[in-house]
Amino acid sequence: MNYQVIGHSSRVGKDFYKALDKLSDEQRQDIEKTLTENPKGTASSHWTIKKVKKNIWQCDLPDGWRISYCVLDKPVKQVVVLFAGNHDDAAKFLRRIR
Repeated sequence: MNYQVIGHSSRVGKDFYKALDKLSDEQRQDIEKTLTENPKGTASSHWTIKKVKKNIWQCDLPDGWRISYCVLDKPVKQVVVLFAGNHDDAAKFLRRIR
């Protein structure tokens, strides 16, 4: 069963799709596949995915964009996108998270 990708809020959802719009069709399909199948990353993924806080993962996209998200395995498999934006704003977002 694959993960469902959702935005934490409508604003985050818009920012997430704005980030995806900056990618080529191939990159967009690849990142969507990664988030729905292996959101914590695998050795074969070419995306830089790292755990940045206890329950928060971050994926580095081209042109300095970042997606920060939480991976939920129970009761349903979901990837909750918490932030999507540029590198500087991602650092500010992570500093606000405890």
